[in-house]
Amino acid sequence: MDLEQAAGFVLEEGKRYGIDSFDLIATDSEDIGIEVFKGRIVSTETSRSRGVGIRVLNNSRPGYSYSERFSKEALSQMVRDAMDQTEITDPLDMELPGPKPLAEVDLKHYNPALEKLDFAWMRELGLSLDHASWESDKRVENVPHVGVGKSSTQSLIANSKGVFVKKESNVAYLGTGLVVAEGDIKKMGSYYRSGRDISQFDPSYIAKEAAHRGTELLGAKPLPSGVYTIVLGNRISPQIFGMFSSPYFADAVQKGSSRLVGKLGNEVASPILSIYCEAHTPDYPGSRLVDAEGIPTTARTKVLENGVLRSYLYNLESAKKDNVLPTGHGIRSYSGRAGTSFSNMIVPLGTKSRDELLASDSHCIFVTKLEGGAGCSAVSGEISIGIQGIYYKNGKPEHAVDRITMNTNYFDLLHKIQGISNEYSDSYSSIKVPDVLISEIHVAG
Repeated sequence: MDLEQAAGFVLEEGKRYGIDSFDLIATDSEDIGIEVFKGRIVSTETSRSRGVGIRVLNNSRPGYSYSERFSKEALSQMVRDAMDQTEITDPLDMELPGPKPLAEVDLKHYNPALEKLDFAWMRELGLSLDHASWESDKRVENVPHVGVGKSSTQSLIANSKGVFVKKESNVAYLGTGLVVAEGDIKKMGSYYRSGRDISQFDPSYIAKEAAHRGTELLGAKPLPSGVYTIVLGNRISPQIFGMFSSPYFADAVQKGSSRLVGKLGNEVASPILSIYCEAHTPDYPGSRLVDAEGIPTTARTKVLENGVLRSYLYNLESAKKDNVLPTGHGIRSYSGRAGTSFSNMIVPLGTKSRDELLASDSHCIFVTKLEGGAGCSAVSGEISIGIQGIYYKNGKPEHAVDRITMNTNYFDLLHKIQGISNEYSDSYSSIKVPDVLISEIHVAG
């Protein structure tokens, strides 16, 4: 069976067994790629994964099961397994939605031309990038990774009330990771391009950008411990904000695992900061017209506006608990239970350039690289993370810095934001945050 046939069969089986209410999610994904090292193809990969998962509500008692086999026997067994679970689970106060009109927006998630890309195209592009990487800078010592590939996914959401929505998406990628050296100092630089416009896949540009990200950190040295103004570069700020997305989810608030409990309508950040969830932005990976539970999305959800917390993000279950409408932010894989997520986390652009932010204080650290995230907790907000970057004095770069640690708290950091730049990074990402100027950050040297 294909995806639609499998979903149709499961819907009929659910009706045949007389299940009160149920929904399903099904996906079929294929990934093709190669890796290049020193002018040779060292790895090729073709992988496919597909599966269908069902959530049953019998007398409001939930049961979950999934199958990665699309035979009638396997899918029928999946339905029975989910039904069996409902005999022991506690009731879940939740109602599945019926079909509703979706926004007429082309999200540009699928480019038919990508389906024609084959291993010959990957080989040519990969070898070109490998060569360009070695030639990008005389300080390049090694190019341990060059990768090129593509992936395509079909997904389908359906339920017993008539919801039936199918989505098709694909994407290609090209990137390199290289080692640069100067004396005994070695640094890693990497750069990847992803998307559906392969005219942007310029091996020379990608290699030079990767080399720059490595060479700018050569000659790095630590700074004395102290309190500094920092600028999180627009490659780094999405990582920090992404680590702390869960405090805005209603289910985290309801479980008491968010510091934003009871904060709706309160100022929780600098008045220059807003955080939106924008689900209808074309060619953004997090965009969607309907969430994983069949709830239509809206173009913009104002989560944080001018520093004031305006909304939590809800799925069906958390919305029912607070007696509000779901916001269309339910997520679910075919093998898992429903959760919550941003569908694109967007911090609006500011008015100043990065250079203006870096010149706003006589001593400033421009952060361009993070070293792990083990010291960060979305529950407490604590941030203790190694950083690398460039030390600026009176708006001019002095030297690269490393072996320093940024120690702060995310919820305090939000209040210390003093500036936001007018530029996003060019990464293909569902989190878009410009460069962010933050004052009074403790740095351990």
